[in-house]
Amino acid sequence: MKSYEAIEAAVNRKTNEHAKALHLSSSLVHKWTEPSTDYTDSGSLNPLDRIETVIQTALNLGVPTEAAQAPIQYLEERFGRIGIPVPQYLPCTKQLSQELIKTISEFSDLARAASSALEDGVIRKSEASDIAREGWDLVRQVVAFIEATKRAGKINV
Repeated sequence: MKSYEAIEAAVNRKTNEHAKALHLSSSLVHKWTEPSTDYTDSGSLNPLDRIETVIQTALNLGVPTEAAQAPIQYLEERFGRIGIPVPQYLPCTKQLSQELIKTISEFSDLARAASSALEDGVIRKSEASDIAREGWDLVRQVVAFIEATKRAGKINV
């Protein structure tokens, strides 16, 4: 999917309503729903293009991937979604062991946060937030481990 297609799906022919909510012109919002690959296109860079540029620039500058992709994680958390990074490598046995160790560590972090919150029998907002963060980190890591294992099954390890 292209960024303008994603914006077009979200705007869903309600350009004026979105423009009003964003305090922008409806023509600009409409241009976000069109291609903007070169000077012959009528579209305009949209917010997704800009976020992509921020993330890519951060990565090019050596910012760690997790920090560079923080805008994506923010949106996931804001809208009750979870993104799972898919490993881009074919792991060897040593890498699978490292992924398993990370998974166990994430579970430990979740157990520690939950145990700490439950000590006094009251879960405070900040404690619930810590538990949720650690839980989602664990889910992401479990999926990464499963994907790495599936990929390893396709090669000799």
